[in-house]
Amino acid sequence: MNKKIKITAIIASLTLITFLFASCSLNIGTSESTTNASDVSTTASDALEAVLDESEVIVNDDGTNTITLNNTSVTVPSSVKADGTTITITEGGEYTVTGTLTDGRIVVDSEDDVTIILDNANITCSYSSPIYIYNAKTATVYLKDGTENSLTDGTAYTYTDSYSSQADEEPNACIYSKDDLVIAGSGSLTVNANFNNGITSKDTLKIESSALTVNAKNNGINGKDNLTVKNATVTVTSGGDALRSTNDTDTSLGYIVIASSTLNITSGEDGIQAETYLSSGSSTVNIKSGGGHSVTASDDTSSKGIKAGTDISIDSGTFVIDSSDDAIHANNSITINDGTFTLTTGDDGIHADNQLTINAGTFTIDAHEGLEATVVTLNNGTVTINASDDGINAAQKVDSVTPTVEINGGDITINMGQGDTDAIDSNGNIAINGGTVNITGQSPFDWDGTATLNGGTVYVNGTQVTELTNQFGGEMGGGMMGGPGQGGSMGGQPGQGGPGFHG
Repeated sequence: MNKKIKITAIIASLTLITFLFASCSLNIGTSESTTNASDVSTTASDALEAVLDESEVIVNDDGTNTITLNNTSVTVPSSVKADGTTITITEGGEYTVTGTLTDGRIVVDSEDDVTIILDNANITCSYSSPIYIYNAKTATVYLKDGTENSLTDGTAYTYTDSYSSQADEEPNACIYSKDDLVIAGSGSLTVNANFNNGITSKDTLKIESSALTVNAKNNGINGKDNLTVKNATVTVTSGGDALRSTNDTDTSLGYIVIASSTLNITSGEDGIQAETYLSSGSSTVNIKSGGGHSVTASDDTSSKGIKAGTDISIDSGTFVIDSSDDAIHANNSITINDGTFTLTTGDDGIHADNQLTINAGTFTIDAHEGLEATVVTLNNGTVTINASDDGINAAQKVDSVTPTVEINGGDITINMGQGDTDAIDSNGNIAINGGTVNITGQSPFDWDGTATLNGGTVYVNGTQVTELTNQFGGEMGGGMMGGPGQGGSMGGQPGQGGPGFHG
């Protein structure tokens, strides 16, 4: 299959994903919020499948158009312009770049598809982006098999010409594209972004089958309309966000898909940040954001591990996250179908404003609060929570939705810190219908609506219980009927009565 057909397949798949995501857009935080977690999961799974079904990018690499970098000079074919060490590609096609350029850049200005094949190429540009896609139908940076390539910029962008001026969106990334960008090929690329961002596409950005290392002063990798990472190994160290998609004017865009990849992220701010949806499957994700859990999160800076403006769906994978803010956060719903999660955070382990649904997986969470959403549903899985505040918290964050904790299955262990803490806390209802719940702490349950034990097995401090005792009610009963409560505001001195009043 030729490259034109390959690019058409990519665009078609991205169009499908855009349609799928647009089909479940919603108004969050109002009475019109009706999307449920299963709908989100189905949509995101379809998006993952679409990405995995895409054809791999293939290049001919016949050496017809070879650009040779000679440290301080360049040798180019007749179809390519060279002005000193500024190389300008104006015609569509494939161009192989090899050698070292100590101070120069490649500019693409074409109405057609352009592929830049990096073949042990090392480009440093002290004054602008080493690779600048000013115009192209689709631009591909292809890393030739077995090669090691690097791009490095300076600490300030000072060059101004027809391709880079304040009036024309001066580039601010080591690789900067104003059009769709694909990074593919099984070689490796190191991007050293000393000025601002590492890789930016103002349209779509796809990373496929590559080994990519990005060191960025600010943000690492940004695909404005969407970012997809497939079969790739990506390592990012960034002062700002590591991976991001930022389109906030179209609810069908601004999403991230991670498929069968390995991500190693150290970020000053969010590890992965999607303006709308985020979907992940069969990936290994290691994130340290905001300095980790021992650093107090700033009110002015978001430093979450994974964050989405609407929904998150995770089909499988391994996630190790150490974050100063929430480890996994969505402004609407989160659905986790499987995976292994080790989450250490100074705030919430997993937080969804609307619905949090766990269908399977293994979770070890050390956090201020373990799981939090308006509706928390645990259908299966092995969940261990060590929390300094609430273990599982159903808090009213979406209008016209009753806060609920529902446990239908799984093996749930909650270890609580001392003080005003609740293992399972609901501003509405609690329903335990199955599974095993093992709680260690002063206050096992606190609810404002109803609580029912319909099935399953519940242990509190090593003893099986057959009914749920409200922490609020326990204080009143313990403090007024059975002796003083345990340090509650109404209980006086600690004693053997019910747990303290929930202030």
